[in-house]
Amino acid sequence: MKKIIAGIVVLILLIIGFFTSTSYINSINGKIFAQMSQDTTYYSVEDANYTKGLLNSKGSFIATLNDLPYSFKVNVDFSNNFFTSDNAIVSILNENEDLEGIFPNEEIFKILVSTKGDNIAINAKINDINFTRNDTNLVLNNTSFKILGTTEFVKNMELNLGYVLLEQLSHEEKFEAKNIKISEFPIQKLSFNDIFSPSRNSEQNISIDSVNFISSITFDFDKLKIFAKTAQNAQNDYDSVLKLDLAKFNLANENFMLNNISLDMNFNNLSKKAYDSLVQNSNTDIFSMMLLASQFLKANPQIILNNLSFEKEGKKFDANGQTIFTENNIKSQFHANTEILPSQIWPDFANFDTYFVDNNGSYVLDFIYDDSNKSDVTTIINGERLTIDLQ
Repeated sequence: MKKIIAGIVVLILLIIGFFTSTSYINSINGKIFAQMSQDTTYYSVEDANYTKGLLNSKGSFIATLNDLPYSFKVNVDFSNNFFTSDNAIVSILNENEDLEGIFPNEEIFKILVSTKGDNIAINAKINDINFTRNDTNLVLNNTSFKILGTTEFVKNMELNLGYVLLEQLSHEEKFEAKNIKISEFPIQKLSFNDIFSPSRNSEQNISIDSVNFISSITFDFDKLKIFAKTAQNAQNDYDSVLKLDLAKFNLANENFMLNNISLDMNFNNLSKKAYDSLVQNSNTDIFSMMLLASQFLKANPQIILNNLSFEKEGKKFDANGQTIFTENNIKSQFHANTEILPSQIWPDFANFDTYFVDNNGSYVLDFIYDDSNKSDVTTIINGERLTIDLQ
């Protein structure tokens, strides 16, 4: 009898636990749908509908882009089962006549959403495209997007593009890229509504296996890696880091090829107001640019070239320098040590050969500029002082 009672108690507890967990998961799913179906700066939402169920819930809405005349149907199937690996499956469907036939079954991409407690993982897979229309060929393979975060904030994001090809067939123009990966780690709290905002504090890593571009200018490059970091400093402006490595860059039209390119730079005291205005606004008239330049200089920015190096035909070029703006003054330094003259790097650089001096088989350039004294602007090239008297 005791075993029967104990079994009934366990069963009741399991049932209570099941309904409690499904109710909890259902509440989280409702919050997720509420976030998804809000108007944003990029699209507006119509006909939002969410239906709760015991084991499954469903939601749908129409998303219309704010800057383009395109609308898409969004269907969401939620699972309220705690043990389900994917708590939601989101399907984005084409609703536009001029995009018909590009995507299989008109489904553009599918998103899988998993939640454990307050943690959330979003995995999106865009359907492969192989489409030709009006003399243009578009191929897009193995494209995915991943977000890890909580129900309120993003922890990190990752975009992968396995293969991209865009061809203008009649003009023999082509852009081709392989294995593009872009990852981002926000430094400060980033809400889901702001993931497309170009201005924020974050670390970014970009890698591209290869790119081939054929047009009036033809170039290709291999093994590109970029690290970028932007964070607010104590003055509430931005400090940024940029590092770049590139195995090969080839400008075919000009018979110009460099290898083992490396760039390491710091940008300090970048005006937050000017930076945010530049990346968020498309207004580039002369008066707006003059205002941005004024705001930029008021922050006393510093541009530091820690290293620029590359090789051409086995010969190395190395350089470093800095430019500091303070109270309407400019102080700049640049140093280069190279086994190859500028004209040997590219014939168009021949006029710079005269500034490099021979130093036991290598070539050196030392440059110093200082306009702290406006009546005696100083320029020093390889130890020789040139004084410009503006009076």
